[in-house]
Formats: sequence, C-alpha cells, structure tokens
Amino acid sequence: MLQVTLREPGAFEVGEAPQPQPAAGEALVRIRRVGVCGTDLHAFKGRQPFFSYPRILGHELGGEVVAVG
Repeated sequence: MLQVTLREPGAFEVGEAPQPQPAAGEALVRIRRVGVCGTDLHAFKGRQPFFSYPRILGHELGGEVVAVG
C-alpha cells in the first residue's frame, strides 16, 4: 500500500506500508482521491503549532469498500 507522509514541514516521504486487515465491524477502503484543505497546507508550511510530525495529511476522501471484517 502506498503511503505519503509529511515527515516535517516542507518534507514529504513516499513509501510502502503494510495493508491492514479489517477486524469485526470494520471495513477496508481503497482510497481513490484525497482532498487537501487549508489545514493541510498550513501543516506543510509549519504553521499548525498543535500538529505533531510525522503526519499523514488528507481527510476528505473518496474510495470504495474492498473488504469487511
């Protein structure tokens, strides 16, 4: 599974992450699109003092359910 992580302000890292398996009552969702909002842009610029790093940005998602637990 491909993962993009904001390591620190201004520095992304792209890498592989293990694919999770859904537990009972959970679903595995394949993400097709991710929206980036102003909060994400502020985090990239280092202007979100309450954020910790590393951080995975994006919380406006479009996807499809591929498995259920």
